[in-house]
Amino acid sequence: MKSPVFLLGLGVVCAILAFRTPWSRPHAVPGSDLRAGFKNPPVHARPKVYWWWLNGYVDTVRLKQELRAIKEAGLGGVDIFEIGLPPASDPNQIIPAGPAFMSDASVKTIGMAIREAGKLGLDVGLNLASSWNAGGTWVKPEHAAKTIYVSKTTVRGGENHTLTLPFPVITPDRQGNKRPIQYGPDGRPAWYEEIAVVAFPAGAKGTLDTAQVVNLSARFNPKTGALTWQAPAGNWEVCRYICANSGEQLIRPTPHSAGPIIDHFDSSATRMHVLYFIDRLRPIVGDFTGSPLKNLYLASYEAKEFTWTPTLPVAFRKLHGYDLYKFLPAVFNREWYKPGLAAAFQTDIDKAFSELMINNHYRKAKEICNRYGLQIISESGGPGHLHHIPVETLKALGALDVPRGENWYNRTFFLENDKDSLVDMIFLVKEIAAASHIYKRGIVEQESFTSYWDWQEGPADLKPLADRAFCEGMNRLVIHGFAHNPAGMGYPGIAYFAGTHYNDRNGWWPKSKPFNDYLSRISYILQKTDFVADVLHYYGDGVPNLVPPKNTRYVVGPGYDYEVINTDVLLRDLTVKDGKWVLPGVGSYHVLDLGKGGRIPDAVREKIRKLMAAGGRVTEGEPVLKVLTTMGIRPDFSYAGQKADQRYTPIDHIHYRNAGQDFYLIRNTTNQWITQPCYFRQTAETAEFWDPVTGGITAMAGQQQADGLAQLRVTLPPYGSGFVVFGKGPATATSQAAIRMVAGPDSKLLQSVAGPWQVTFPKDHGAPAAVTLPALMSWTASENEGVKYFSGMATYRKAFNWRPAARPGKGQRIWLDLGRVAKVGEVWLNNKPCGIVWTAPYRVDITDALKTGENVLTVEVANTWSNRLTGDGITGKTYTKTNITKANKNLVAWKDLPLIESGLLGPVTIQTTR
Repeated sequence: MKSPVFLLGLGVVCAILAFRTPWSRPHAVPGSDLRAGFKNPPVHARPKVYWWWLNGYVDTVRLKQELRAIKEAGLGGVDIFEIGLPPASDPNQIIPAGPAFMSDASVKTIGMAIREAGKLGLDVGLNLASSWNAGGTWVKPEHAAKTIYVSKTTVRGGENHTLTLPFPVITPDRQGNKRPIQYGPDGRPAWYEEIAVVAFPAGAKGTLDTAQVVNLSARFNPKTGALTWQAPAGNWEVCRYICANSGEQLIRPTPHSAGPIIDHFDSSATRMHVLYFIDRLRPIVGDFTGSPLKNLYLASYEAKEFTWTPTLPVAFRKLHGYDLYKFLPAVFNREWYKPGLAAAFQTDIDKAFSELMINNHYRKAKEICNRYGLQIISESGGPGHLHHIPVETLKALGALDVPRGENWYNRTFFLENDKDSLVDMIFLVKEIAAASHIYKRGIVEQESFTSYWDWQEGPADLKPLADRAFCEGMNRLVIHGFAHNPAGMGYPGIAYFAGTHYNDRNGWWPKSKPFNDYLSRISYILQKTDFVADVLHYYGDGVPNLVPPKNTRYVVGPGYDYEVINTDVLLRDLTVKDGKWVLPGVGSYHVLDLGKGGRIPDAVREKIRKLMAAGGRVTEGEPVLKVLTTMGIRPDFSYAGQKADQRYTPIDHIHYRNAGQDFYLIRNTTNQWITQPCYFRQTAETAEFWDPVTGGITAMAGQQQADGLAQLRVTLPPYGSGFVVFGKGPATATSQAAIRMVAGPDSKLLQSVAGPWQVTFPKDHGAPAAVTLPALMSWTASENEGVKYFSGMATYRKAFNWRPAARPGKGQRIWLDLGRVAKVGEVWLNNKPCGIVWTAPYRVDITDALKTGENVLTVEVANTWSNRLTGDGITGKTYTKTNITKANKNLVAWKDLPLIESGLLGPVTIQTTR
């Protein structure tokens, strides 16, 4: 048993060291550097992918090919993630079993992948288990997860007793199955510890308090099982409690890698587990410092069993000043105790578990990784309401080098009773951003695009999801995910049953780089700037304590944003300067809001009282918006018809600042063009629009100033987004990117490009070699079965004559507008490349390619694999090959999945500005 003083003290040391992370964001980045990084983002801003090694079955030739494909697509790295599959996700068992995870063969392949990634300048992370939680075949009973077992004996009082207390029965697990734990020759668990023997009056229901509970541990001989005790009058329940392994296993290991999870509350278990990986990898990778292997990853904690750990009683007393032994009956029968007493104990034991997990798991893992030149990343304690959360979330996330969250979409399978429950469970961004901000971590990573919608999405479908996460604080994506496909797996190939299938088997993958560049540009700016908010919200001292998505269950008001703070940072860092609440190196805020009804410790109350005396403004139980209004604090960003909740307001925003520049990321949440006068709380001289789709920067004309607000006319295409940037000095344009932001009333139609269109299809996809379309339409509307169900990349060709009535004016650009494209297109005019289009408006600049007379237009269009999978399901043909025999979480047969609109849909026009 470890000393609790050592464990908790070490946590404090680790907390101090945590601020020395190399991921911390550099401040005061020169504007010229921001411009250069925005145009061509560096690797640390580029998305990573979960690189699924399904069943541990790996083809090293294909690994190299995939890494090159990842690099060429503009991604920044991979997190190697070995994982198994549920039976329904590979019913035909087409994926063989590879070697056991971290066996010699496994480690050799991991080493090769790390070296090859390094040659390409890609970062690598490695998940610390075959699936999740932390654990594996190497975990011995003393380090495996534990729980508590009890035996009960009824004793009649009033006489001396020497009785034998039975050894507790190892009860079945939550599913009623025998626990997979090791047993000794005596039939008892191979590892167990006695906790205590306690007695209490029989029949106490709702009346029990600690004065009635007797700790008999000193009278019990654990070797013989004998208890000597003269019980007082009446009937007594005597309970013998032991701690032994729970038998909880890895969630979804590969066939040869099943094993127990570790005791996440025991520092020796964490040390053993992390060092196992380091010791296995060092002979292959060498010195980790400067190697492509940057981080180890602890996936989300999703253990289900009630947990116990041997250090809990001592740590509990250290934290709370009293023993927990007299509350042991409440573990199984909380209702026996007086309600208030039981609730107070539950609060205290939750706090103890939280401190143990944060100090002994997350901080311990960080300490060990940092010692060897690595970082630790985790969804610490999460995710969300889906699982048992044993920690104070912000503190747990702050204990890492890089906190990570996750955001799902369209997860209707888990909709509860109210509309907010769905979003609260699956969109963990604001929480991760707050932790990264207040603990000065710099990076806000998100497992992104997680879903059950197999091969049904294109980049334009994913963009609004990323934009919403950006506007809650995400600044690096980890895309879920890229399934490794050994040779011979066909198309669309094998896939994990969850996540967007984001790999080189995807039909639109060859044209995905502009989308990845888009994600990288926004990530880069948000990594290099500081979040701006008006309100600092204290979310209480509960465990667990979760931060809901922005402006859902906690709202300041339209046009205002807020930061979230916990007890740890409030007590350590918060101060007041010039009437504003200040977190040094983080931000300053007009109001500290204590919310409604949260648990607030006395130490927090006392510090707030002192800071109020220094001029800080506090709200508790009253509308924060009302207070801000009385203080004369106008909305930071506003427009007519604005709502607070980003799910229902037309334009969402988030505000960042660096080196005299203010960056407002704004996004159109609708599928229509928006042109809207918008007000920014700025007095800067100039305004620019930074377009993350192109990397271009244009001056914004027509700025008006009044009452400390800058008014600008903002135009955004459907689901469009970009940065409005305020700064000093003249605005500087770097490109003619403005054609993307010209709405219909401001454009001038020069010519329509009508049919017929010649469309050619590749071989072996079930489509004819070529068809002629009199007019543009979705492939799914074709009477030709091969076209109707086609998935892949088809090529449109069209010759047209261009005879302009007048030459464009000086500086006036001409563009080709494709109307609608499903899902991605690439344009050539007269064999000159004009660009890839993946989001509205589907436009390319053709000023320099267009010529008087005959022109030849070529457009390649790629869609998703969904339609061909549906076609095979209906016709019985086999143009596709995959382990996923049903879509949408293995629930919908492919033949029943609706077809998805595909192709060049038009209308195709040539336009310019009025």
